[in-house]
Amino acid sequence: MKFIMVIIICFGANCQALWEQDLYESEATCLQNTKSVASYMQETYPQSAGEIYCMNQEEFTKFYKDLENGKKLDLQEPLPTPDA
Repeated sequence: MKFIMVIIICFGANCQALWEQDLYESEATCLQNTKSVASYMQETYPQSAGEIYCMNQEEFTKFYKDLENGKKLDLQEPLPTPDA
């Protein structure tokens, strides 16, 4: 199964999705590469927020169709801290 790295980057309330054209041979390889991508994005766009996902082709197809149908991109809600 092939995997696609999907990056969601937000500047304030304006979020955009980016994805790589190259497919990864495994989810593990894709996830391993997210570390360097996250580091690059944090250094290049320090005022942004974002998330990175590794999706299989079926998940990506659904994600892409949702975007075409006007789905608004939002970042996942952060998990509450244990002290909250």
